[in-house]
Amino acid sequence: MRSLTLRQRIILPLILAGLVLFGIGVYFVRNLDDRQKSDAVQQEAEAMQKHIQSRLESKAEVMEAALRFIAQDRQLVLAMQSGDRRELLATGLPIYERLHRQHNITHLYFHDAHRINLLRVHKPEKFGDIIDRYTALGAEKNGALFSGIELGPLGTFTLRSVLPVFNDGKLAGYIELGQEVDELVQASHTLFHVELFMLVNKQYLVQSEWQAGMRMLGRPFDWNSLSSAVLVSQSLQVVPAEMFDQITASPPDVGIRIRRDIDLQGHRYWAGIIPVNDAGGRQIATLVMLRDMTHLYEHAQRDLFLFFGIFAATGLSILSLFYLILGRIEQELRVSRQKLMDEGAAREEMQSRFIGQLQKEQEKLRESEERFEKISASAQDAIISMDNEGNISFWNEAAVTILGYTQAEALGQNLHKLIAPPRFHEAHLRAFPAFRETGQGAALGKALELAAIRKGGAEFPVELALSSTLIAGKWHGIAVLRDISERKKAELEIQQALHIQRVLDSILNISLPPLTLKEVLLKSLDAVLSIPAFSFLNEGAVFLTVKDQKTLEMVAQRNLPDALLQSCAMLPFGRCLCGKAAATREIIFYDHLNDQHEISYEGIKPHGHYCIPIISEGRLLGVLNAYVAAGHASCESEKKFLRTVADTMALVIERKQSEEKLQKMAHHDPLTGLPNRALFQDRLDQGLALAQRHQEALAVLFLDLDHFKEVNDTLGHDMGDVLLRETASRLLSCVRKADTVARMGGDEFTVILTEMSIPDSAEQVAKSILEILLQPFDLNGTSCNIGCSIGIASYPLHGMDSETLLKHADTAMYHAKIKRNTYCYYSDEL
Repeated sequence: MRSLTLRQRIILPLILAGLVLFGIGVYFVRNLDDRQKSDAVQQEAEAMQKHIQSRLESKAEVMEAALRFIAQDRQLVLAMQSGDRRELLATGLPIYERLHRQHNITHLYFHDAHRINLLRVHKPEKFGDIIDRYTALGAEKNGALFSGIELGPLGTFTLRSVLPVFNDGKLAGYIELGQEVDELVQASHTLFHVELFMLVNKQYLVQSEWQAGMRMLGRPFDWNSLSSAVLVSQSLQVVPAEMFDQITASPPDVGIRIRRDIDLQGHRYWAGIIPVNDAGGRQIATLVMLRDMTHLYEHAQRDLFLFFGIFAATGLSILSLFYLILGRIEQELRVSRQKLMDEGAAREEMQSRFIGQLQKEQEKLRESEERFEKISASAQDAIISMDNEGNISFWNEAAVTILGYTQAEALGQNLHKLIAPPRFHEAHLRAFPAFRETGQGAALGKALELAAIRKGGAEFPVELALSSTLIAGKWHGIAVLRDISERKKAELEIQQALHIQRVLDSILNISLPPLTLKEVLLKSLDAVLSIPAFSFLNEGAVFLTVKDQKTLEMVAQRNLPDALLQSCAMLPFGRCLCGKAAATREIIFYDHLNDQHEISYEGIKPHGHYCIPIISEGRLLGVLNAYVAAGHASCESEKKFLRTVADTMALVIERKQSEEKLQKMAHHDPLTGLPNRALFQDRLDQGLALAQRHQEALAVLFLDLDHFKEVNDTLGHDMGDVLLRETASRLLSCVRKADTVARMGGDEFTVILTEMSIPDSAEQVAKSILEILLQPFDLNGTSCNIGCSIGIASYPLHGMDSETLLKHADTAMYHAKIKRNTYCYYSDEL
């Protein structure tokens, strides 16, 4: 050590210390860089996993809404419950085509309650197999909707949703929707700018089926390239088979794993290993994400060389300075050495701090740009930026999806000319100059419901939120646009349903007061024609089926011309539109007059028709006829609502018909159909009240048939019933419609004569009755003759109340019975 010069004793330790510090610095920098890379790959893998899961949940929500909408079709549910494949195909095929077109749905199944497939709408030739997929088993176990990913025999992944359908509390079967989701991997490859490999465990595949499927799809395949898995999807031609074997050989893991330093084709990758589970919770596949770290390694190498260069240059400069200083003033070395060491340490610290701050700022900038790109790309709403000239400067993926223009087509175009309807252009031109100068506007900071135009010219409703931002001294606009077509459609359907429900409630409430059937039908027709959800004209009619005839009778109408009232008063089944609706028991709709409209008249105006059969438990009660404007567009929801209205009217009609039938049974004789004693007493009381009010005469005739007992004894009671019915008919022919003929029981009848303007009116009626009853009766080929005895009591001469009049008429009848076949007025002598 003594042989070394002072310069050497100082410079050599400095060199050694510099090398040690450099090595430590390199170690910590590399270690920090590796941790940052690992965290970045971990976060990116987690983001990809969340992105794919979010897309799957979004698709599952769409399928769930579609399943619940399909399950509301009662006709389809009944077809599924009865196993009617033809009806299921006819009803389900349009639904599948619409779902496939709008939402890329690739599978639509109908299964019975035992999970036996009734129909594959997308492949109707295949059916009858038992469905034992996890989604179907989950729906059966939970009794509710169940969704999840299922692995197909070709190694493809299908998102499936299965909904159990119940009818009247009983399981009718299952409806299943499926959607191929393999494109999510390709979309993630594009979105995250990484290489992706999908490995499926061989234990869940059949080699022959998989190879045949890959051959059919025209994809390259090699079953033996990996030991325990097959590669079904790859974005990079070179496959790290050894690493994949290590991945698939390791036990299943629920978390994301990281693999470092994978060299492929001169690039260095880091891998994020993401497990993929199916609906049954099994890890059926592994998604391997390769992140190209080559540029990061190059940057790190470059930064390391820069650090080494700066360190070396600084060190050499210091050493040179020390060497010169020590050569000149070796005596002052001890004092200068400390000073130089302090200055060197300060300089190194400053350089380190500066480099650290620079790296942090660069990392923050990179993270900010990456965050904005990911947020805007994954947003469901369109995010659009407009520069100070009104031209589009930013256009995210959602804007491409919603408005149809690609970024290349949209960027640089005038925003309002491209997507705003022409009716809004004038308002924009007025407000835009003020926005350019101040960044202010009436529409800023609000959520507005407006209209936009897609590529192709289709207009649709949107919700628009506008804001302004100052960039480089100029005001720019930012718009967040959301397609609200489905929301508007749902609001309209809810409004229509509310209108229909109010009308149904109104029809049911109309039937509660004691109105006649005709009055109820007229008020119900008014309620139906006033439904704002339908474009009905204020014209229509209600027909009822004539009992035991294939004929319709018009019982209620609104604003129909007289010529039509006469032609349609009685309408045979099959004639004109209403008759055809009755004959076919199907809704008849035409939006114009044609040959099917058989009944016409001079001056008939163009119009359309809805003719809806009113049916209850398979029995045709009538037809509801509603006029619509010519050219009216019908739809299934409108027909469905009209069927509901007709069903409600069927309940009202049956109720009123039952009430009238019960009313008639309570007040009429079942044999002759004449009023019975109770109704006779009620009408007599009413007649007396009117006679007292108007000071008019009233008469009561009490009749008893002569020789009726002999007819019963000789010809039997059946012939006696025939005789009583014929007698009732003859009695009715002798009186006015305002008068009353009643059967009191047995062979006794009574007659009420009201509004008697001629004093001997009762006597004339009595003579007519005696004369007509003396004519022979034909009792099924047997002729017989009878007569009758009549007692007469009149108001006010023979009594002031009903009980007295009936008693006096009965007394007079018994006196007439002595002579037979005559009449007798009551007198006090009797």
